[in-house]
Amino acid sequence: MNVDDIYTEMKLIAEENGYELTENAEKIAKFRARANVPISVCPCDKDTPAPYRGCVGFICADEIKEKGVCKCNCFRRK
Repeated sequence: MNVDDIYTEMKLIAEENGYELTENAEKIAKFRARANVPISVCPCDKDTPAPYRGCVGFICADEIKEKGVCKCNCFRRK
């Protein structure tokens, strides 16, 4: 996937879950494209499998609920 496709997918995930992207999201999309890291894998915690850790996986959603933002500062509460 290229950066634009990844960023678009991240925006869709945010909208579907009632979140918004942070200023860090574009950097994360670029990293994902360069390192070939899929959305189902968290770039900050590659060892925890989906659906637990991934863009708006279980752990990510809990972090946003509790702290307002996910671990990698990509998604946040509106």
